[in-house]
Amino acid sequence: MANSATHKYAGALAFRPARPLADSATLIAFGRDLYIESLGSDAGFRRDYGARGQKFPLWIAACSASHADFAALLTENGEAIGFVVLGRNSRDRCLGHVHHFYMAPFHRGQGFGGLLDDYARATLRNAGCRRARLNVTPINGRAIRFYQAQGWEKKQPPRGGAGLLNMEVAL
Repeated sequence: MANSATHKYAGALAFRPARPLADSATLIAFGRDLYIESLGSDAGFRRDYGARGQKFPLWIAACSASHADFAALLTENGEAIGFVVLGRNSRDRCLGHVHHFYMAPFHRGQGFGGLLDDYARATLRNAGCRRARLNVTPINGRAIRFYQAQGWEKKQPPRGGAGLLNMEVAL
């Protein structure tokens, strides 16, 4: 692997905690696009978070209330290009959950997703988790291929999660 000091993105990329209120416009735009990419429309986003997505930043605030690093933006030269939202299973504290991975369209397919995955794994591991789980729609082949390339494995579908695939990875 190349020395990080000489990597072409050294110094340009950074993770920072998401600020749900201050970053609300960006988070809503990213969340809406995530639903469109995953499900083909933003109807589910509007249903889950309000017509304008106004409840999405509040949901992110709740996710990060117990652990500030559970919601983070990936920035390039200070501009948000992706985000990750994490959580922990309420019954099995050793099981972390990746609620959302998102990379802006222009940055997809360039290796930035691996940075989100590394961040998610390290953050959940540091929070005491030994495994991580995520759900993905079967129609999102690009995401499934990405997760499998990162070492995630398909598991049983979630209970009540009609149409979703569970994927897990050891931390």
